[in-house]
Amino acid sequence: MKKLYLSFPISHFDIEERREFAEKRENLLSEVYGYEVVNPLKNGLDTSAHWREHMKTDVKNLLECDKIFMCKDWQYSKGCVFEHEVAVTCGISVLYENNYWEFDPELKL
Repeated sequence: MKKLYLSFPISHFDIEERREFAEKRENLLSEVYGYEVVNPLKNGLDTSAHWREHMKTDVKNLLECDKIFMCKDWQYSKGCVFEHEVAVTCGISVLYENNYWEFDPELKL
């Protein structure tokens, strides 16, 4: 099964709202498109851990993925911009929510 990393802004948002936001995307990408989705909110760290610790763990997880899915407004998040740069530099295929969020099940992601 192909692994897809879910990149979305987390800092400065209500954590429960972010969980719901990510869960919707995770379910659709998994159920409709068959990806094993790597969700940074499920990285094993407590939400109170320092941002840098989250980024270290998240980058390790990203590097094990075939693709990264950049959720809307990713470009306004320091963490997402960093994840995007890592993906591009390491040759990980990048998908952008703005191009796909209508999610046609026939679409090949």
